[in-house]
Amino acid sequence: MTKAGLLFPGQGSQYVGMAKALTERYVSARRTFEEAGDYLGWDVLRLCLEGDKMTLTATANAQPAILTHSVAAYRVWTEIYEGMPAVGGGHSLGEFSALACSGVFRFADAVRLVRYRGELMQAAAGTADGGMAAISGMDDDRLERVLQEIRSEDMILVVAGINSARQRVVSGHRKALEQLARRIEGSTAKYTPLNVGGAFHSPFMADAAAQLKVRLEDCVFNAPSWPVLSNVTGTQHVAERDTASLIERLTLQMTWPVQWVACMEAMQAYGIERTVELGPGSVLTRLWKSFQPDADSQYSDDPRLYEQSGTSLSGTAQALQGRGGIADFLPRCLGIAVSTRNNRAETETYRTGVLEPYRAVERLVAASRESAELPSEDQLRQGWDMLLSVFETKGTEASERILRLTTLINETGTENLFAVPKPNDGGVA
Repeated sequence: MTKAGLLFPGQGSQYVGMAKALTERYVSARRTFEEAGDYLGWDVLRLCLEGDKMTLTATANAQPAILTHSVAAYRVWTEIYEGMPAVGGGHSLGEFSALACSGVFRFADAVRLVRYRGELMQAAAGTADGGMAAISGMDDDRLERVLQEIRSEDMILVVAGINSARQRVVSGHRKALEQLARRIEGSTAKYTPLNVGGAFHSPFMADAAAQLKVRLEDCVFNAPSWPVLSNVTGTQHVAERDTASLIERLTLQMTWPVQWVACMEAMQAYGIERTVELGPGSVLTRLWKSFQPDADSQYSDDPRLYEQSGTSLSGTAQALQGRGGIADFLPRCLGIAVSTRNNRAETETYRTGVLEPYRAVERLVAASRESAELPSEDQLRQGWDMLLSVFETKGTEASERILRLTTLINETGTENLFAVPKPNDGGVA
């Protein structure tokens, strides 16, 4: 099986109309946006599809919108692709998306957390006129000399991201950025303003970072389903064994530069054969291709991700998907299982209650795609029982179990086959 690495974009990737094709084509993607709206109290999908650019770009809105898009794309990806990714990494905000998709954060907690993070960053940005820009084609020594010449005690200008061998992101006062643009003008280097609302990953964010740390200390962290890389170090988070380290890294991330080159080098060390960018746009895909020019790279905004022979659904799988309903049932079960937060420490029970039944259903899905035949009622029952086992083993709350199971049978037309257990009815605790 091809080793896949997942990329999750950060702020600046948002655009009006994002997630349109994804939510029109996939019920699970629409439902993800509806969930986010329920958690936040406003219509996230409507903002993405119909909102004005200024409102969507506002940091407090852009962050939950992008994370929701990424989670929706990931859920679709888990429905139609077999297996787990080898590793995942996200750029700035995207690191939170990666952690949510790997199960470290529950989706409800993640979307509220990044909304709060965005509010903090937006408030911090409002204290000074700052911004960010990408600088391409200038070596590090020369760039640092220019930054030192411009900045002063009352003028911040720092490197905020190491995106590729040729691109750095800088952050600081807008007047300092304007001076930098003039210094670069006429040279071989390129200055590109970024579509963000402040001077992020800079000392401007120190107070916001301190407040975020307090919120993070109240969060519940779970064992990840697959490795997630840290922007601060380029190394894997170990959430279940070192919560303090995870909190510290996510706090430092707000004021430290994003070490994206280190993250890409780590992905290379994992032996990644294909990357898939999940979320709006394709910025990280282009950065990966600058790092690995011959790489097999895809992104969820590209409809060909779900159509190309050999890299997505096979022809028979597409035929099954087109028939909907029962054909979608087992892949949907897998998607629900992998996106459900684990509220309990991993034990031997996790292997027998989650991993083994999950892999058995994976084999059923693979066989169904190979034969282009619909699953039998017994096979559907195996998928249903797998979900009940996963919920029980992971300690899923009754309200979440009922919501997920009800949505599953309603959207696959299997109400006549399954009844959602009621609380204390054996299956919903």
